[in-house]
Amino acid sequence: SLSLVLKTSLSALLNARTHRLGPQLNEHQKIFNHALKPKNNGDHFLLYAASNCVSYREDALVALSRLGTVHRGGQCGGGLPEGSTQMIKAPHFVDRDSGGNANFEILQFYRFALVMENQQSDGYVTEKILNAFLGGSIPIYFGTTEIFEMFNPNAFIYYDIDNPQPALDRVAYLESNKTAYESMLNDEPILADGHHTIERFFSFGYFGEGTLGRRIRSMMGYESPMYHFGIL
Repeated sequence: SLSLVLKTSLSALLNARTHRLGPQLNEHQKIFNHALKPKNNGDHFLLYAASNCVSYREDALVALSRLGTVHRGGQCGGGLPEGSTQMIKAPHFVDRDSGGNANFEILQFYRFALVMENQQSDGYVTEKILNAFLGGSIPIYFGTTEIFEMFNPNAFIYYDIDNPQPALDRVAYLESNKTAYESMLNDEPILADGHHTIERFFSFGYFGEGTLGRRIRSMMGYESPMYHFGIL
């Protein structure tokens, strides 16, 4: 199911980050609390970090490069000439094979993140879109349309590979209209339906009552009396 796959990918994301989370606010609560929604600093247009060069992702990168200079963070670059006005190597990116950190840590420098799944399958959602939200970028996403049940469709851009022009037009508009961009970034909640979304897709009973389950529930506020009384 979509819930199971998302929980599994989120579990991997949480587990990979836990060693860097201090006793203060952790990154993942920012997905669930709109007041804490991350914001990028607006330095660069777009980051594309992929080493599996799926053809439709490469095509999307080329199309988006016509709207601004894209930054490549992985091995894939759509065949664009590096160092041109269309594409440069991301200055903040360290390849994970070289011991780099999560993409969401560098996405704070980008207005958009191209985070397309490598397949469009029912129930298949990986951590890509979560990384973009955690970094404070606006995700440009492709994958199962079930994503609209989970995340607010006004908080990201769905890139339909069979009809990409609406997504391209939307990005172009947001690039030309700072007020509209900031409204989308600042005002739109990440989740599609608030706590109903949390209960449906992010309830961690799946992880059981063991150490991992308790850790994840605690990190997300599920162990807090504030959550149970409806304050969080």
